[in-house]
This record gives sequence, structure tokens and C-alpha cells, in this order.
Amino acid sequence: MLTVLIVDDTQEKISEIRNVLEGFVSHPEDVQICGCVRSALKECAKKRYDLVILDLFIPKIEGEVPAPENAKSFLKLIKDDDDYICPLFVIGITRKKSLDGYASFFESETLQVLFYADNDDSWKEKLINRMGYLMRVKQNLGTTYDYDYDIAIINALQFPEHEIMRQVMASKWKEVILDDDKTTTYYETKIQTNSGQWLRCISCYAPQMASVASAALTTKLILRFHPRYLFMTGICAGLKGNGIGYGDILVATQVWDGMSGKYKDGKDDENQEMIFEPDYRQISLNPAMHNIINRLKDKVDLCSSIKDSFNGSKPDTPLKIYAGPMTSVPAVIASETKIADLKAHARKIIGLEMESYGFFYAAEHAHHLKPMYTASIKSVSDLADTNKSDDYQSYASHTSASLLKYIIQNELSFK
Repeated sequence: MLTVLIVDDTQEKISEIRNVLEGFVSHPEDVQICGCVRSALKECAKKRYDLVILDLFIPKIEGEVPAPENAKSFLKLIKDDDDYICPLFVIGITRKKSLDGYASFFESETLQVLFYADNDDSWKEKLINRMGYLMRVKQNLGTTYDYDYDIAIINALQFPEHEIMRQVMASKWKEVILDDDKTTTYYETKIQTNSGQWLRCISCYAPQMASVASAALTTKLILRFHPRYLFMTGICAGLKGNGIGYGDILVATQVWDGMSGKYKDGKDDENQEMIFEPDYRQISLNPAMHNIINRLKDKVDLCSSIKDSFNGSKPDTPLKIYAGPMTSVPAVIASETKIADLKAHARKIIGLEMESYGFFYAAEHAHHLKPMYTASIKSVSDLADTNKSDDYQSYASHTSASLLKYIIQNELSFK
């Protein structure tokens, strides 16, 4: 979506421009209004705007007489003076058909000059067309200097994880078609918080499991959609001995690659079994998100409502939320020996899965404007033993997505 600066001193015109901007901006604060050149320059010194809509007859200082010389001075300063951040595009707008010798300058320095009239709405259609074009350019280039989407959600599998997540989050989703990315299908929707604020949400799923696929997908998602918060939901394996049961929600407070290390031959000549020397490097959950999870763990009513909201096969045990270390491994594990090796590294490990390390790593090493928080919220569909089945995959997908929805609607700041 676009960030827009309106430089105009006529309230009626400003109101009509704001109405046209609906659908092209995420939040009301993405549109700033300045009634003179001085205040507009202050705005351009603070941030880069995608679009400036500039009244070509504007006062230099509030209360002074509007003149085209002031608009000309503004355009020169934002382009040539390093004290200001040049916007991506400028559109001029004016009531006056005669620009008194400034016509060629404004036409060369702006994307387009629109002529505003009380009894003619053709300027609105032209403005809508130009903004649609700017949106497409910005999306294709991946260019932004502010967060675009509020929430991004990644899943490792289309079904059941992604399909059920979408059912939980919202009733209506729309495919996002990208001309230069035909390997991933993206979906967007709006989610309303309990305070009434509407949030833009983007989601996608990987073509296969494992950290490599999730890292590649996470990188594409951040570069293209610039989410403020980034989450992964879905299913995982819980480890026995912690009281963890089917459907319980596990939030990774640290995650590491379970296969990072070195293999070497055994030193015993009679037993040449390979020895694995681990070199685990963990990535930790943001402390603020960690605090949110710690507060929610004891909300019995929340867990009960999440469980009750699922219509399908579910265990008799109460739903619980756990926070602790988790590891990502490249294959399904049903070996007590391998699990014992993992517990030797982190005795309080609560679960294992295949994608979160790559997901966290890509977000941790993203370019400027990386997500504020990144979190993996997955629920238990098996207990990492030989008794694996698909009985609780849908339930687990539902509980993880439901906790995330509660967090989005009640716990996060989107200012």
C-alpha cells in the first residue's frame, strides 16, 4: 500500500482526495496533510513518501498568498537538497488552467498535472489510475520504506496447516497474483482487532517441508510484502515426559538446527560407527513476544475456548500452552536414541519439527525493515514415537492458528 503526503490548503479538495485514496492506503496515518510548503518540507525531512499530491498554487507559510513559485521551490528542494528525502512520485493538482509560464516546469517535474473542478470528476479517475500504476510498480520492485502488511503467516503444508489457518483467521481471502513469482501462491485478507482496527494479512505455504524451503519462502515474503509481524503456524512433534499431549500449543523460545555439526569416524577400531559432534546455534524469540506467551499460558478459559471451537476429532485432555526450546530436523524422527541426543543439548526441549530454524534464520538476516517480531506457534500432532497417525493433525492446526488469532486481535501494537 502507499504512503501519501497531500500538500494543499483547501479543505474541500483535501476531503475529496482522501476519499479517492481509500483502498490505496492501509491506515489513516499513512496519509499526511500539509497546508503550506514549510510544513511539507518538514514532513519530507522525516520520511520518504511513495506519493506527494501537490497543489500547484500553495502558500509558502500558512496564511500567505498561494503562488506557483512556492510549489516550484518545493519540487526543487526535495529533489536537490540532501536535507530532504525525495518521494518516489509527485502528482500536481490545481484548479487553474493557466499556470502562468510554469506549465513546462511542472510537467517535467511531476508524474502528471491534474486539473481539479467542482463539476467534473474526471481528475479522480486519472488519480485512481495513477495510484494503481504506482501500487503495481512498488509491488513489483519490492520498494518500501515502511511496513506494508501488518501480519504475515507461513505454513509448511497446504493441508491441513494452511487451509485450516485460513479458516480460523478470516472467512474471505483473495489470491495475490504476482507477475514475477509463479512458484508461490499468496493470499491476503483483513483481520479486525478487538479494538476495531483492521489489519492487512498476507499468507502462503511452502512447496515442501524442511528449513531450506521455509527459509526461501520467508525471504521472498519479507522482500515482497514487508510485514510488521511474522508468524509460522502448523503441526509439530511434542516430546514425552513434559506432560505434553495431542493438540497442545508449543511456542519456540529458542530454535536451532538439529543437524548442525560434524560427523566423524569412531576411534574404536572394532566399532567404526559414525560419531556426530553437534554445533548448535540457536535463535531466540523476541523478549516482548516471549512475555506475551508467558502471560497467556495460564489462561485456562482461553485454552478451553480454543478447544471447544474445533468441530472434529480431539483428545479428552485439556488444551495447554507451552513455551520452550525446539529444534528443526530435516526428517521425521521416531527414534528414542536421537531424541536423547537432542535432549542432551537442551534438557527442557519441548518439541521438534522441520521448518522453524530456516524461518527464524531468514527473518533474523533480512534486509532493513525486518519484521518486529517473528514467532513459531505450532501444535502437537504426534509424540515423536512409532505410534504416528494423522488423527490430530487438523485439531493441532486449528489450535495453533487460534492462539495466533487471539494474539493478533488482543496483544500486538500496530501504531
